[in-house]
Amino acid sequence: MSFPPILPAPSPHNAPSPEAPPSPKGRKRRTPGHVSLNACTACKRARAKCDGEDPEPCSRCVARDMADRCHYEVHVKTAKEEMVRRIKTLEQQNAELLGSMEERERAMREKDSWIHSFFNALKEGERGPEVVAMLQAGQSYEQIVEWLGQPPYAGITHLSPSSESRLSRMARNAGARDIAASSTAYETAMDLDSSLEGQDSVKWTTVDVTNAQSHHLMALYFTWIHPVHMLFSEDHFMGSFQQGSNTYCSVSLFNAICAMGCLFMMDRENQRASTSVLFDRFLKEARKEVGMEDRTRPTFASTYAVLFLIGISSGEARKASAYLRLAAESVLHVDSSKYDPAALEITSWGIHTLNISWAGFTYQKPFAPVSSKVTVFKNVKFDTNQDFWQPYQYPADVTTTKVHSHAIRTAKELAGLNRIIMNTINVYCGSRGPVTAQSILKLYRKYLEWKASLPSILDIDDEGSQKLPHVYFLHAYYHVALCQLFQPLLYHGFSEATLDHIRSITVQTAQDGFKILQSYQESWSCRYQVPLQLFCLVHICDALVRFDTPGVDKSELAEFCLKGLHEAAPSFSFVGPLQFMFLQTVREQGVATPANLHELMGGQTHYGPEDLLDACERVTYSQPIEILLQRIDPGISADFEPEWQEFIESHGSGGEGSNDDAKAVNSLQQASRSMQIGSFVN
Repeated sequence: MSFPPILPAPSPHNAPSPEAPPSPKGRKRRTPGHVSLNACTACKRARAKCDGEDPEPCSRCVARDMADRCHYEVHVKTAKEEMVRRIKTLEQQNAELLGSMEERERAMREKDSWIHSFFNALKEGERGPEVVAMLQAGQSYEQIVEWLGQPPYAGITHLSPSSESRLSRMARNAGARDIAASSTAYETAMDLDSSLEGQDSVKWTTVDVTNAQSHHLMALYFTWIHPVHMLFSEDHFMGSFQQGSNTYCSVSLFNAICAMGCLFMMDRENQRASTSVLFDRFLKEARKEVGMEDRTRPTFASTYAVLFLIGISSGEARKASAYLRLAAESVLHVDSSKYDPAALEITSWGIHTLNISWAGFTYQKPFAPVSSKVTVFKNVKFDTNQDFWQPYQYPADVTTTKVHSHAIRTAKELAGLNRIIMNTINVYCGSRGPVTAQSILKLYRKYLEWKASLPSILDIDDEGSQKLPHVYFLHAYYHVALCQLFQPLLYHGFSEATLDHIRSITVQTAQDGFKILQSYQESWSCRYQVPLQLFCLVHICDALVRFDTPGVDKSELAEFCLKGLHEAAPSFSFVGPLQFMFLQTVREQGVATPANLHELMGGQTHYGPEDLLDACERVTYSQPIEILLQRIDPGISADFEPEWQEFIESHGSGGEGSNDDAKAVNSLQQASRSMQIGSFVN
């Protein structure tokens, strides 16, 4: 028999009292309704549950008035997963690129190999002349291969750079040669045995250009810039360039030369964008490399001199003038014992003449001028029969007629002319006392002697003389210097007779200079010239616009100047401000402006002071007449006429003057370069 379990009776101490209140329940922990997988930083530090989601603050931070400090960090697990995904993606992309590059390189090698066999077949076969004719006619690679009956390689649309440049040279150089008979012609045209062919551009620049492109840019520089501004020895430079030596050629100088050459390639619309990119890359590398170059090397000074030309061409005259100062100062500190004296003389005088030329055009004192007692080109050999010049503009121009360059002789005479210009600057702006009649006529005598002593090979008056752009610049620059010598005197209180004498010299000189510039434009156009020649153009045209000139239509003169500047605009960014300055003079003199003025000025007819300062460091190219008049001796009016008559009698009659003086005046008389001497004596 089983009995149900009987519980013990409750203890009287534990029995609840009917009057006692019920005991309170235990406190439960409050949990948020939503728990975030990525807690905020405050909840992480407190090890508390977080219900927030980025970017909203969690309720815990809101309750503690910390909503502005509720921030979320990327979860470590999430970051790792994202990094793994990116690594796998990059590995896949890298593998695809490597595969593509290997395939392209393999196809390129196969194609180059076929090209070489193609050339060998041309040497021995009978179809060589026909293939060369097709190349010269502009036929593509695919068309020639199809004509030969062989399929071209698929997936490749262009030759490799080396093969492309070799192919173009073969087409140019083959010409009238008998292809089947001469294998040497092919080897020469293709440079098959040239060890430097594939190293030139790689050695001297990191800009992605072929050797043919870099050689084209160098040819433009050495044709149009170097004969005027001989900032280094071309022979020494090319020797170092071909040998891979850094003695007279540097990476910075090479890139600066190519950048300057790019400025003469801006005229073709379909090439302007790519040429502008090339220009920026060459210029950037030149500036980077020259900063790491030894400042005691001549290439350092030459590079900054070329950078100066690039700067003023780009409309950055204020910045460029610092480059010229550095070049002029650096060339004085070159260790002459390490370099050929001839190379150093060419570099030193080239930078010195450029320094004085810029000072003369902008009316300021030059930086670190060379002593006037130093002999010009003491150790330099003058031009030989192997020194030629040709009007190179495009690669096809290598077949144009070559003439003797006379570049070294021109550079020597330009240095001598700049010596006189330096003396003129010292007279008007120096500390030698006031400007007197004697000082002016002494300078005039030096100019005449310089002109009379020019060798006949640099004469441009003879119809049979060679036409060289650097020689034309030399003569135009001479006429600008004479105008600048006499123009300030026209604003002084001379007698009317004296003013007529001075005005006739100035006007005749400007007319002669204008004829030279006209001849230059007819021969080579204003598109190809050094930037400083544009200053010659505006100075000469300015003088003719300001003063009465018999037989000259001033409106046509103004149009000629504006057209010449417009033609040079693709190369030189400072053309617009220079046109604006000249236009101010034209309007001040009441001369009619061309009907197509807006077109000639490229659509912009107004420029501010900042643009003008970046063109020539001043807001006008004109002489600061007010400042120069303060330098003139008050008694010059009484002294000038007697001094002038004495000058004419001593140097025009051939009595007391030297033979050089008589030759100078006689040459002026024969060429109608000055006023009639007889009227002055009378």
